[in-house]
This record gives sequence, C-alpha cells and structure tokens, in this order.
Amino acid sequence: MLQDDRINALKAPSQEKPLSRREFMRVLSVATAAGPGMMTAALAGLTLTRSQRAEAAEAIVDSLGKLPKRSLGAKMGNMKVTPVCMAQDWNRELFAPALALGINFIHKAGYWNSVEAIPEEIRKLPRESYYTDITVDNTSPGQNPDNYDQAYGQVTSSLEKNGLKYYDVYRAHYGWHTPEKIMQANNTSYKAFVRLKKEGKVKFFAVSQHPYHGNSEEIKNYPGIIQALIDSDIIASMQVWYSYGYPTEVKDIFAKASSAGISMTAMKINAHGHEKMSKDAARMAQLKASGMPGRAVIRDVMTAKRSDGKSIFQTCVTNLGNLQTFEENIGAVSPKVALRDGFDEFSEHFA
Repeated sequence: MLQDDRINALKAPSQEKPLSRREFMRVLSVATAAGPGMMTAALAGLTLTRSQRAEAAEAIVDSLGKLPKRSLGAKMGNMKVTPVCMAQDWNRELFAPALALGINFIHKAGYWNSVEAIPEEIRKLPRESYYTDITVDNTSPGQNPDNYDQAYGQVTSSLEKNGLKYYDVYRAHYGWHTPEKIMQANNTSYKAFVRLKKEGKVKFFAVSQHPYHGNSEEIKNYPGIIQALIDSDIIASMQVWYSYGYPTEVKDIFAKASSAGISMTAMKINAHGHEKMSKDAARMAQLKASGMPGRAVIRDVMTAKRSDGKSIFQTCVTNLGNLQTFEENIGAVSPKVALRDGFDEFSEHFA
C-alpha cells in the first residue's frame, strides 16, 4: 500500500530526527489497522520519542484489552492474578501499560531497595490493589540455607527501605538442592517465614525452585526435588523452570503439584524455549503464532494440561525490555488477540 511505503520511507530519517506529530499519527493509524497484537510490526524500525512510545503503548493496551484473572487456588487465599506477571526488572516504560491491562502481581519486588526505585505508577497505587513477592536469597547458591538472620533480615530490611509495608509471597530463591532441607521441622526459611507472618510482613510461603546449574542431568532430576516439596506440605506456591521441549516427566511432576493445590508459576519460558520454538514452524502454526516464538512458547506453557484437563500453570514470568516483546508476549494471553488469531484453546485455559 502507498501509505505503508510512506511509513517505510520514514524509518531511516527517524533515526536522525523525531517524527512530526502528523507523521507519527499516520504510523499509528496503520499500526492500529494491523489488528490486536500486531501493532509493533508496523512500528518496527522507527525511532520514537519517549512521548511517542508512551502513546504507542496506550494504543497497544487498547488493542490487547483487559487480561483475565485466574484464582491461584485455596492455598493462596483469594488471590487472583493475570496469566502473565510483571517483574521488578522490567523496562520501566512497561509498567504503566501492564497496569492498564490489569496485571496485578510483581515478581521480585523485594529487590526494589528504595522508595524512589519503585516506578511512580506503582507508588501511587493503594498497596492492597496489587500483589508482590520477595525472593529470599539465603537458599541461593553460595549462601547458607540455615542462616535464619539472613532470611528474616532480608525481608525486614527491604520493607524498611522501599516502604511496601508487606509482601504477599515469601519465595525461597533457588529453593533446595536436597530433600532433607525442605521438611518443616528443620527448614530455616520456613521458621523465618512463620515469624514474619505473625508480624504481618508476609502472607504465603513459596519457592522459586531452580534445578541449580540447569544442565540436562539436573533438569532430569527435577522431579525428585519437586516431589519432596509436595510432600513437605508447607509450600503454597512454586515458581519453576518450564518451557517448550521440557521432558514429559518434568511436566508430569508439575501437574502433580498443581493437582495438590499448589499455585504454579512458570519461569524461563523464553530463555529455554524461544530458540527451539523458533525452529518448529508446525507447532507455532498450531498455536496460531506463526513467526512469533515468544507468543507461541507462552501459549504452549500456559495451555499445558493436567490429567483432569485443567491447566498446570496459573501464571508465568517473562522478562520484557521493550514494546515489541511486550506486545508479542502479553498478546499470548489476550482474549482479543486469541479471537483474532483463532486460538480456540484460549477460552478454556485463560478465561
């Protein structure tokens, strides 16, 4: 189209001089016409000013529509979150559009080490209007999982610095490498959690369970440690490594945890699945995301089923750094995008 040719002609000059208001509105008009979840394709190659990026973000939010929320299960009280969480280390320009879409859970909020470090869009919200977790590092590699003072002190110190009042989820970072450290009787992290809960600083005990170095052998051993977490009966929520192409036995143990009422969050979705998915054109086509591996891997994970037909995962974490990855990834769980794409599994898993 002639108008598209004109937009293409603007891309090189935009590197040296910002688009005029008229030029930008022309681009935005074409981008909007591309349909839900496809706007940034029209914007690719253009250098936009900060205000133009903000206006483009607003248009993307309108095209994606509000995201659905899912209950995290009985162990997590009445918490309901969108199928994608935001994270503390996102590009700050993405928090406003995320909030506008209804995203209401912030992963790694404990790493905000001052009030000023928290994006303004978050600071001005009532604290009760969103959920947070803190990844507590005494269980991380090189740390002492029996260091009670470190576990307790990380939570109290961070709250004093950032003013968030409390964290909804206390998440033991990296988790445990051996089953004997997990049980309630000798779990130092859990003991710290119990005290912090009594003080109103945390609500739910959880784990971000890494298979440590993440090599193929350790991922194969993942089911054993997950089973120990299930058996401990102290875990309300697990954040776990899972993506396209993971072994069946790993998927099966996560399904077992989900069936036990544990809230399940998938992480490393793009880091571990993006390249493999990008080489599987047939699977991307099945997921109605041809040429968009970021969208495909999230749809693949978030529609993974248990034996009873219910979803294994309630939400997921994805690292987003710009509007293009934001639209591609968040579009995976947008009802408006699913309708446009003809992705029929959406209503069953995400509504």
